[in-house]
Parts: sequence; structure tokens; C-alpha cells
Amino acid sequence: MENELNPWVFMLINMFIVFFVLIMLWVLMTIIRLVDPTGKKKSSPKPVAKAAPAAAAAAPAATSTASGNDEVVAAITAAVVAMGYSSTQIASIRPAKNTGWTAAARLSGVDNY
Repeated sequence: MENELNPWVFMLINMFIVFFVLIMLWVLMTIIRLVDPTGKKKSSPKPVAKAAPAAAAAAPAATSTASGNDEVVAAITAAVVAMGYSSTQIASIRPAKNTGWTAAARLSGVDNY
């Protein structure tokens, strides 16, 4: 009789290898979750409270007449409505404040979130 490996021993060795690899993967995932800064829970966006329709409707109209860019305001309103919000939820449209740091970051390609 040659050196035959008992099928039960062969099965136990293979099961040990499989479970050892699974445990090592679990340990690795746990370490990555503890170390990774992007793995933290992000706060869910808070629902936008609906404002009074008269006040909400007056704000975009006042902004559009003051700026003289009715087409730009209409395009922004259409984009916001396309994202699932109603036009009555838009309180105002105004340009973002541009500081020197923001402009420098945009020129260098750095995200400034």
C-alpha cells in the first residue's frame, strides 16, 4: 500500500485552509474599516422644509430682476426641478462668494470641499 492520504484528512486540511483564509479576510476588512477615514458614516441629508409658496415664489423673481439674468435663473431653476425639487422649494439663487483661495484652488485643480 502506497502513502495514500485519507479522504477525511484531506477534507479537514482543505476546510482549515478555507476557514483560515476567510478569517484573515475578515480581520483585514476590520482593520481597513478602522483605519480608513472615508469609511465613517456620513450624515444623511436633511429633508428640505417647504416654505410658504408666496415667499418662495417671490424670492426667485426678485433675484432674477435684480441680476438681469432671467435666462440663467430659468436654466438653474429647470436643473433644480429636474433633480426632483419643486420650483416652490427654491428660496433664492445667488452667485457663490469667490475668494482668492477658491480661485487659486480651481486653477491648481484642487478640490475644495
